[in-house]
Amino acid sequence: MAHRRSTRGAFAALALLPLLVVGCDDTTVAGPRRLVLANVHPAGYPTAEALRGLAVAVEADAGLREAVEIDLQLGGVLGGEKEVLEKVQYGGVAMACTSVAPMAEFAPTLGVLTLPYLFRDREHFWSVLDGPLGDELLAGLEDHGLVGLAWYDAGARSFYNRERSVRSLADLRGLKIRVQQSEILRDTVGALGATPVVMSFKEVFTNLYTGAVDGAENNPPSWVSERHFEVATHLTLDRHTMVPDLLVVQRATWEALAPEVQAGLRAAARRSTAEQRRLWDARERAALEEAVEAGCTVDEVEDPEAFRRAVEPVWERHAGRWGDLPERIRASG
Repeated sequence: MAHRRSTRGAFAALALLPLLVVGCDDTTVAGPRRLVLANVHPAGYPTAEALRGLAVAVEADAGLREAVEIDLQLGGVLGGEKEVLEKVQYGGVAMACTSVAPMAEFAPTLGVLTLPYLFRDREHFWSVLDGPLGDELLAGLEDHGLVGLAWYDAGARSFYNRERSVRSLADLRGLKIRVQQSEILRDTVGALGATPVVMSFKEVFTNLYTGAVDGAENNPPSWVSERHFEVATHLTLDRHTMVPDLLVVQRATWEALAPEVQAGLRAAARRSTAEQRRLWDARERAALEEAVEAGCTVDEVEDPEAFRRAVEPVWERHAGRWGDLPERIRASG
């Protein structure tokens, strides 16, 4: 909390600068309220296209377009995900769609979604997020100055490496796997028998090429689009984490909108998720097909329960911070 107060205070003096005016709109000017919506992905990416569809839907709705206008800023032009979320909190940006992982720094309860093997499969994943537990997670954002509107698909993260096919824990043992700066992820990789190596995403390809790391973990579209599959030719679909993207709006901005505008925006956002999920599924299938055609191997693990049992120490160390929520998620569906 101290960090958020100091961040908010540090930017209070910037309230009259152009960036802030652009983000929150100038309420002295007649017309619709301008809502800047930021996303790091480029045009063509499933999430970016869903957000574009949302902006179009708002413009097409006579009631909404008189009240709000969505100014979509793609490709990270307003900064990285953490930077954008900071701007949302102090009002420099009205809306953002980011991964839940950085958002958990601002709303810690969301961090529960980063636990390994939390979900049995995609059906379980969406039944949680689209159901009462997902609504509970969204409601908790309001204490942190955010309002959650819709969950978007970001796929499941799996392991890929340059050395061998991995179908069992024994196959994974000893491999040096690049991970993000995440204590839970480092502990997960270690519990599965590999060696976690923290490095920035932009360094992964070079370190795979030189052999400084044997592999990494990400979703299949990223494995292919970043050309990692040209070096790390073995993908194992173990799906150790399923961390969604989330569309949020600053709470103060939201509360300034009329109830009927809030309802219309929320409905439009949730409708956009169906198209985003369809686009994601298509992109993932295309990525896997491209990799297989290039000669890569794509495997499933032989004993998924063995992988789940192996990360129980990770749960024992980390899950308690979220009370009974992890087990409620596991038991749901």
